[in-house]
Amino acid sequence: MRIGTTKKRLILFLIIVAVLAIFNIFSDQIKSFVYDKSMNLQSSLWQAGRNQKTDEKVRVLTEENQKLLSQLAELENLKKENQFLRESLSLGLEKEFNLILAKTTAKNTFTLKGITFEDSILINKGKNDGVRKDFPVILSNKVLVGKVSEVYDSFSRVTLVSNKESLIDIQIQDAEPFALAKGEGNSKVSLDLFPKDKELKDNSLVYTSTLGGIYPSGLVIGKIQNIQKIDNEPYTKADIALSFDLSQLDQVFVVKVAQIIND
Repeated sequence: MRIGTTKKRLILFLIIVAVLAIFNIFSDQIKSFVYDKSMNLQSSLWQAGRNQKTDEKVRVLTEENQKLLSQLAELENLKKENQFLRESLSLGLEKEFNLILAKTTAKNTFTLKGITFEDSILINKGKNDGVRKDFPVILSNKVLVGKVSEVYDSFSRVTLVSNKESLIDIQIQDAEPFALAKGEGNSKVSLDLFPKDKELKDNSLVYTSTLGGIYPSGLVIGKIQNIQKIDNEPYTKADIALSFDLSQLDQVFVVKVAQIIND
């Protein structure tokens, strides 16, 4: 037993001596190896930390940039609203009508509750804002856009004067008889039921009459163009060029009409 233990101790001693000898002989190489591995590890950790800090800075800067862009958009909207209101005030529009300022949120063709509508717009004001069905919708220069056709709590659909469902009693500048403005769709309106024996001039102004019981008198629709008198037809045909550009339709006024409110 003692001989075996002695041999084990002797072998262990020789191994230790050998390791120390190798370390002394190759100490520089070993140190260099350990140092290289350590530096690579430290560099990787430092680079990872640096990338993490950089990513965090980028994220913070991106968020701040998005907030600034959002604030700029809000300021631009306020600028447009203020300009729109200034124009209406300069014309005394608020003295003539009871108005609700609204913003257009969808134009021309869109789908609402599974139904596709054409020649319509959506506005961001509804029942909660005092909007009611059949209220006229105008611009600050008294140009008629259309009328409210559907009302929800916080938004409404407006049928444009060019909608195929639109039929408006009108008067024409320098012309005696009343007639109708008929929506044809695709932003087009035509003259209807104007007697052929009455004089009609190109570029004559077309505006609303009170005969229909919905629109106040004097709201501008457009101008007469492309007059046609056809044989065997009792009425003169013509186009009515609209006085607003749908692509530029951002802010509108809803006119609170008293007789409709009281219905």
